[in-house]
Amino acid sequence: MNTYCVILAAGNSFRFKGSRNKLFYEINNTPLVVYTLKTFTSVFTKDKIFIVVNKGISKQNIKLLNNYTNNDLIIGGKTRIESLKNFITSLNEKCNILIHDAARPNVNQVLIKKIKKEIELMRYDAVIPFLEITDSLKIKINNKYKSVSRSNYIRTQTPQAIKLNQSTLKLISKTKNTITDESELFDNKNRKIKYIKGDQENIKVTSKKDISRLQTLLTSKFLIGNAFDIHKLTKGNLIILGGIKIKSKYKLVGHSDGDVVLHSIIDAMLGTLSKGDIGTYFPSSKINLKGISSIILLKKIIKILKYDNLIISNLDVTIITEAVRLEKYKDQIKKNISKLLNCNKKNINIKAKTTDQTGIIGNSKAIACLATMTVIKR
Repeated sequence: MNTYCVILAAGNSFRFKGSRNKLFYEINNTPLVVYTLKTFTSVFTKDKIFIVVNKGISKQNIKLLNNYTNNDLIIGGKTRIESLKNFITSLNEKCNILIHDAARPNVNQVLIKKIKKEIELMRYDAVIPFLEITDSLKIKINNKYKSVSRSNYIRTQTPQAIKLNQSTLKLISKTKNTITDESELFDNKNRKIKYIKGDQENIKVTSKKDISRLQTLLTSKFLIGNAFDIHKLTKGNLIILGGIKIKSKYKLVGHSDGDVVLHSIIDAMLGTLSKGDIGTYFPSSKINLKGISSIILLKKIIKILKYDNLIISNLDVTIITEAVRLEKYKDQIKKNISKLLNCNKKNINIKAKTTDQTGIIGNSKAIACLATMTVIKR
């Protein structure tokens, strides 16, 4: 039986206040929904991910979300249960599903995998993560407050897993009321439910007050890598920097195409995850790598490291060259790197420096590059 992931992103963001949907509010130039989706793409393939959205979603946001699923976006309903029914109708398959609020961008892989594993054991109709109440709890009756035992209460989170068998499908089809999460479907019903410990950091963004706490949680997961590369120059007609071909009376010397910019970026990426250096993966002793494009090497490293699951918060690149003026190429290089890394161009900075005609770089005998990268691990 297949297990699918359903990301509910069809809310109206009324309590967030402002003209923008909270899911596209940016932290480190990255929309909140991207943090959510990158975590789930580290557990599910894009074929197994479905996203439920508002009817009036912009073309720009449609394009953004389509990067994380191979399925058509599903238009949500006026209520949560209607959105869930729309998904089930589009799928038309008995399966397991993990349903997650897109507004919980700090969910972690461990919790997702644990819930997925439990529902796939086929012992339960649903698996629900929860947190115990740690504050004192009171109930309001006739405008008066009375203390109650907090041990009798829990808070539920998402993702929540449901086994879509005949019994559960029938239960969902009959539900018409507005539910706040899927666990309510099973209230006062004779179903086998597995409750597992949730995560205190899996917070839901409801209002703008939640943003500062979320930002603190996200930035606590920063990883940093830096790198340096240098290649000799010889007579030629083309220099490649950041994957961009630049006409020149020189060419870079190297086992590959000698692209010092992409080589530095690769080493910085490896540095963030403590995974060695470029020579570990692409040694110059390999004949089949002779003259290979550094773009191919970068794409291989992205795949090996599963770098698509990380958020690139900042990439600072300094190209040191006297042989070529880069004023009119810096923006092209930035755009190309942004495309290759699938990250916001705003998070990339390209600098060009000379050595005032000193040393081998100043004498146009070499080009060097420094790169520093900061990422947020999902």
